[in-house]
Amino acid sequence: MRSQLNPSRNPHRASHITQWFPETAVLLITAVFRIISLQDVPPGLSQDEVLNADIVSFIRQGQHALFFREGFGHEPLYHYWSVPFQVLLGDNFLSIRLPALFLGLLLVAATLRWVRRDFGRLTAVTAGLLIAVSWWPIIFSRVGIRPIMEPLLLLGMAWFWQKRPVVAGLFLGLSLYTYTGARVVFLIPVLYGLVQLAAAPDRVARQRAARISVVILAVSLLVYLPMQLTLWADPTLQQRVDQLAGPLDALRQGDWRPVRQSTLLTLGVFSFTGDPRWTYTWPERPLFDWITAVFFYAGLVIALLRVRRPQYTLLLVWLAVTLLPSAITPQAPSIIRIIGAVPVVYVLVGLAVVAIGYRLPVISNRFSDHRIPITVYGLLIVVFLTTAVRTIQYGFIRWPQAVETRLNHYQTTFLDIARYWQQNPVEQLVIADSFFEPIDAASFRRDLGYENDARWVQAGPLVAGALVFPQGEEGYGRLYVPEYAPINPIFFQASLLPADPLYRSSSNPSFAVYGLPVQPAIPLLPQPVTFAGKISLVGYEILTDVPEDVIPLLTYWRVEELLPWNLKSFVHLTTKDGELLAQFDGLDAVPSRLKPGDMFVQYQPVPKPADLPEEYLLQLGLYTPDNNQRLLPAGESADRILIVP
Repeated sequence: MRSQLNPSRNPHRASHITQWFPETAVLLITAVFRIISLQDVPPGLSQDEVLNADIVSFIRQGQHALFFREGFGHEPLYHYWSVPFQVLLGDNFLSIRLPALFLGLLLVAATLRWVRRDFGRLTAVTAGLLIAVSWWPIIFSRVGIRPIMEPLLLLGMAWFWQKRPVVAGLFLGLSLYTYTGARVVFLIPVLYGLVQLAAAPDRVARQRAARISVVILAVSLLVYLPMQLTLWADPTLQQRVDQLAGPLDALRQGDWRPVRQSTLLTLGVFSFTGDPRWTYTWPERPLFDWITAVFFYAGLVIALLRVRRPQYTLLLVWLAVTLLPSAITPQAPSIIRIIGAVPVVYVLVGLAVVAIGYRLPVISNRFSDHRIPITVYGLLIVVFLTTAVRTIQYGFIRWPQAVETRLNHYQTTFLDIARYWQQNPVEQLVIADSFFEPIDAASFRRDLGYENDARWVQAGPLVAGALVFPQGEEGYGRLYVPEYAPINPIFFQASLLPADPLYRSSSNPSFAVYGLPVQPAIPLLPQPVTFAGKISLVGYEILTDVPEDVIPLLTYWRVEELLPWNLKSFVHLTTKDGELLAQFDGLDAVPSRLKPGDMFVQYQPVPKPADLPEEYLLQLGLYTPDNNQRLLPAGESADRILIVP
């Protein structure tokens, strides 16, 4: 019976199946599911990926750390792993996603090696094949973020667990440097020792288990100590931990309901519940279909029945501990927080497939000398095809095409614009965005793969809006407008912007391309007013055909020098005696992206009070909000200029 349940020791093997073919096939399938359409699934870069690439750039510039403050706190190991990719490939999407892809390939290879040694070859092939085609490990091998490193290092821990506990402790300690969810993995040796003390068959086994647990725990804590000292020295580094502490805070106050709810949702993630977010998967979809889920639960039962054996104790403890980060945090279940459980989850499925397959009736006794485990292979094929079809349907087709994925979690429109611009290159490029952040320009640059001089403006219903006319060859600029950031209709008339775009994409969300006019139809000042030698007001206009609740001011500017990144304009509506009635602050042409010689128009709708006097003043100025420093206009005694209605 033992030779049947451990196929790696079974002498009855089919002669036509070589020693290397199954594992090689698994690795090839793994590569296909991780490499194909790498830039489109996920559809464009996420802000987390761009932030990770920024941290890698900081490291290359000499900013080394044991814990990075950026992104609410980041463990460092994955970022150092990513440095050679950026050095060799450049700062682009490929160097962002390949580090995770390589770790995903290594994860499958390491799983095959470890499971074959401890649980048999067919179990290893089953587990490896399911990891290869399951969406859960696939997505974290395709997105350039750090969690995929955690299960790989835990596999290193498992490999050395019995014979070299010091090395196992080293891997366990290093896993704490990978991802916030790994903070609980030190419990693995603790619980392993306790279970073995209760379940081991004899005193020698109990003593050995205790010794292994103590060594692994001590070494892992020693390895982790430098990062923990760093966090103790500056608790503000790890803001993310504080953000996720809600259920635990409630538990400390005697309310155990949030933890209970999160725990139940996490336990149901395999067949009853699913991650509620669109970020990495189709929301509310369990990890397994019901066929695979049945095998998972059967494998769990098998492991429980064999808990007296050390390798099965490790399986169960590993699973329980790595589910904890989701069970004690809000918005459960979270497939990213339980990423450390990937290897053991699929091992449990493999155990059940092999055990059940060997107990089913053999189809034919013809091959009595070299019996092929037909039932095992049959079950494996069923589980493999079911999982692969589900992954393709939801992971590669439906999820990346959903507007929630493309619009809210990945900067897909920037990728679409970059591709169109590469096919239709125009030197002067302006991109509209609903709310600009420097990370948006960094994402667009990495989609392109090289630096660019694109100007950016903020547009849409939540901002007033601006329009930039880049310096350079006049009349040849292009304005790219995503559908979620429409240009204010005022500019179509006041700035002579064509009403019909040159091109509109068929993607969702779409974007339109407009030809930029040579210059807007705004009255010019007889003499421009220059502020601090950096920027000049060259014209303005107060519109008449707009809503009556604002004073619709359009100002026309020319950039003289590079501008402060946070430059803002203000317009004050005052009485003749200087009493402030209303004001508008903002600058929607992104100052950090403007070049000397650029012209831009800014719309400044000043709220109109109900009791507006017949005589009033509009005063205009510029300032930097971080220090509230105003730019002084040349030839003026005040820090603002007067605009006469």
